[in-house]
Amino acid sequence: MNTQASPPPPRPEADRWAEIAREAADTGTLDELLTRADFLVRADPQLLLPLLARARSAPARLAAAVWYTSAYRHAEAGPEARRWLLALDAARWGARQLASDLAADRAADRGEGPASASASALPWRVGWATGSQVSACLRGFLGGRADPVTAVAVAAVEHRPLAVTGHADGTVRRWDLCTGAPLGPPLDSHGGAVEAVATAVLDGRPTAVTGGRDGTARIWDLRSGEPVGLPLTGHSGPVTALATTEIDGRPVVLTGDDEAGTVRIWDLRTGRWLGRPLENPVWDDGVEATGWVATAQVEGRPLAVTNSDGTLRVWDLPTGTQRDHPASGAPGGGVTALAMGTVHGRPVTVTGDLDGAVEVRDLESGGPLGPARTGHEGRVRAVATTAPAEPALAVTGGDDGAVRIWDLGTGARPGICLTGHSAAVTMVASGVAEDRPVAVTGGEDGTVRIWDLAADRRLGDPVRGHAGPVTSVATAVLDGRRVALTGGDDRTVRVWDLDTGQQRGRPLTDHDGAVEAVAAAFVEGDAVAVAGDSEGVLRVWNLRTGAQAAEPLPGHEGPVRAVATAVLAGRPLAVTGGDDGLVRIRDLGTGQQRGPALPGHHEEAAALATTVLAGRPVVLVGGADCVVRIWDVESGEELDRSLRGHRAWVQAVAPGTLDGRPVAATGGRDGTVRVWDLLTGEQLGRAISAADAAAVGSGWVSAMTTAVVAGSPAVVAALPGDATVRAWDLRSGEPLCAPLPFPQPVSDLARDPDGRLVVCFGREVAVLDAA
Repeated sequence: MNTQASPPPPRPEADRWAEIAREAADTGTLDELLTRADFLVRADPQLLLPLLARARSAPARLAAAVWYTSAYRHAEAGPEARRWLLALDAARWGARQLASDLAADRAADRGEGPASASASALPWRVGWATGSQVSACLRGFLGGRADPVTAVAVAAVEHRPLAVTGHADGTVRRWDLCTGAPLGPPLDSHGGAVEAVATAVLDGRPTAVTGGRDGTARIWDLRSGEPVGLPLTGHSGPVTALATTEIDGRPVVLTGDDEAGTVRIWDLRTGRWLGRPLENPVWDDGVEATGWVATAQVEGRPLAVTNSDGTLRVWDLPTGTQRDHPASGAPGGGVTALAMGTVHGRPVTVTGDLDGAVEVRDLESGGPLGPARTGHEGRVRAVATTAPAEPALAVTGGDDGAVRIWDLGTGARPGICLTGHSAAVTMVASGVAEDRPVAVTGGEDGTVRIWDLAADRRLGDPVRGHAGPVTSVATAVLDGRRVALTGGDDRTVRVWDLDTGQQRGRPLTDHDGAVEAVAAAFVEGDAVAVAGDSEGVLRVWNLRTGAQAAEPLPGHEGPVRAVATAVLAGRPLAVTGGDDGLVRIRDLGTGQQRGPALPGHHEEAAALATTVLAGRPVVLVGGADCVVRIWDVESGEELDRSLRGHRAWVQAVAPGTLDGRPVAATGGRDGTVRVWDLLTGEQLGRAISAADAAAVGSGWVSAMTTAVVAGSPAVVAALPGDATVRAWDLRSGEPLCAPLPFPQPVSDLARDPDGRLVVCFGREVAVLDAA
């Protein structure tokens, strides 16, 4: 009889890593654990979050920064998606050792069960990436993109900092500001989106007040999550502005609506409306909306500042009357954001305007404290100030996706820029967590980020590149080396060495608008970049000298949306498509247009590529009419083999070869990728479904190329709906690898002859080497 005890069942991996973490904390080796690739990939994110905040050594802080960078994407993903994103972010940070460790950890996983199957199938590994949007101040995220946040505020419950968020689905949520973990279930509140959140202390209880699209304001006990009293009703439109203060010792909330343009004052204890609303004569027509409400105490007297039509108005709250104020009658540059602060003990207003400037004014005198601070590109959307402390700081968010920190006392400018958001920042709140000033920001990219305003920003070795979204990419050869050319919203074209990841020369900067498209060519033996911009102008740049090789060429009525190049009888040509629906062909040697513009395209001509059929250069153009037309470059005539089959706008087209025959892959908003024989115009095989049933809207294609992937001819496509890159076999239509997730939607991609893939997302450029 076998008396040997049976071995204990294997423990769940999460439990094993939790025990390893406890041992590391007990033995003082937590920093070493935080730099282990396997721990960062496999440990439960809820276990990791509080540990990352305890990182002390430079390598551990760098690993924490890498983990935070795309946590909103990988925290709820599987280990392989997390490993891929961590490796990509390690490259963005210049964390070469960690990136290498993540690659080695992936290699060690091959053959260890089903999770490793997708890892071993990945045909690329991260070579290098820019770090234009990484920040050492980032300390975490609140929630995910599935629950859009519409308003945010910060409070403290029993000395524990927390964030309160309002959501598009009408719910209110509470979060631990130190760990980013949710506190309790969502609070079902409004019958529409939550438009504003403010916090207060009511008889010793921390509370939140929320305003909604349903025209009500509601009060919540932040400890219990229970409502306090009945909803505050009476507004005729959505409640879009809130502020709290005290009047004669009574806690009150001010609520502003989006239709009548009035501000009401409510007793927080009783829920009663205190007298008549604050009204402004310019709002009598009910058209102007109450933009912002902020409060302050001046010599013990509570005041409110409101803004709607670009002007500031100061109100005495006990009487409800408007006070004379030097700045109240002046537009002030079109105020678009408002907050109150304190500088050297004096109350101030901090405003942002349409031009991206931030202005600080003394509340009592109305006088400016120094010149306006500049730094944002475009409108300032939100502003918050830190609690009365030195130094007094303001945090602003703008249409440019930047978060900026301003020292209000010194007037230093431009403000420190925190990068990470990929779209406009529309909400900002500030607070204190673990004795450090923090900011919480949210925006149109669907993320809510936590920032440590006092963090040491000297971390890693990121390569900074574009200062705005990257819109386009092409590959070329310069002085015998492979390079990538990228164009962006920052009005620049940049040249990158594909081997080293370093920028070659200075950015090419003379464009008057965003660079929308870029291609490469040779003109009289010189490598050139051909770039079209949002002003409809085409510029040709000598890549060796960085100078323009010719005078700017008139392009289109409206932005140039696509650029490709071709060669006809030894002459280099540029082919451009524009918002005007036209395709133009120009001789790059003379700058002259070749023949009339090619007509007949519906909406913009943005899906454009060139190839060769039977020895003749042709142009493929896809449009909103679901058709891809083929034009002969020499004759300017349309061939009688248009590609028809898509049921929605064709967004991308990429030529290639299959079994020696010229083919094209096309992708559209119908969620399909199709492969065509260009000699016959016939579709080859079935349409490939690009849509993911689990991700609504994931199937439309924004960019594509053809390549050899894992030894097979393939189409590689970017799907912005779920921010992935996918590859399918051109012959069978079967996927060749698991979807590759990216931190943000991919705007463009290109391949080089060595099998590398150049991918653009947000402000970043990444190169993927063949595995």
